[in-house]
This record gives sequence, structure tokens and C-alpha cells, in this order.
Amino acid sequence: MNPAAAYKRRAIESASPIGLVVLLYQAAVVDLRRALAAMENDPDAPRQIEVRTQACNRVLAIVGELKGVLNYDSGGEVARNFSRFYQLAERLIVQASFQRDPEPVREMLQQFVIILNAWREVEARPMAAAQVPAAWSA
Repeated sequence: MNPAAAYKRRAIESASPIGLVVLLYQAAVVDLRRALAAMENDPDAPRQIEVRTQACNRVLAIVGELKGVLNYDSGGEVARNFSRFYQLAERLIVQASFQRDPEPVREMLQQFVIILNAWREVEARPMAAAQVPAAWSA
């Protein structure tokens, strides 16, 4: 196993529940940036199409993971709001990829960065990293 993959695996295995959410959001932000760059840099070039498609597919997989752990019983309205956000993200990312339109990706990137920063703040609070927010508790 290469060192980068080993480091990534260790980070995932040792992360708290909130830390895992942060890692997912970080990965989504990285891939949204890749997709955006591919759309802005010669979007019809075969390599850019491949990069855009792979990045969008990874974001969609991450959003699917985030949606899959929502707990509507405990999370109530917060879980429903995240569900709506994730549905919007899926729709805009698919639309952007097919239409080669960077604007929806740019919009989603801004939203994901805002939410990522909020999760980082939650993670930084004492004891918060060990607790699972109600919206994500199983």
C-alpha cells in the first residue's frame, strides 16, 4: 500500500463520527474543485471530460453516503433539511456535468465549504468530536 493511501486509511479508522463527516465534506470540496477546474479548462478535451466525470461521480457517492446516515427520527427537521440539501446537490452536480456548466458546481462548492467549516467548528469543541449529532445517529 502506498504511504498516502495508508495515511488516509488511518485517518478514517481513527476519526470520530463528526471527524468522518468532516472528512467526507473535505473530499467533496476537493472533488468539486476538480470538477470546476475541468469545466473551466477546455471542457471538451477528453482528459477534462474524464476528470469532470470522475470528480462528479465521487461527489455523488459522498452525498449518497451522507444521505444514507441521516436519522430522521432523532434528527427531525435538521435531518430533513440536510436531505433536501443533498437532493439539490445531486441534481445540480448531474446537471452541471451533463451540460458542462461550471455555475452549479461553483454554487455547490460554496455551500459545501460553508458546511465544512461549520462541521470543523463543531469538531473543535471539547467532547463534540466524540458525540454523534442527532441527525446522524443510527
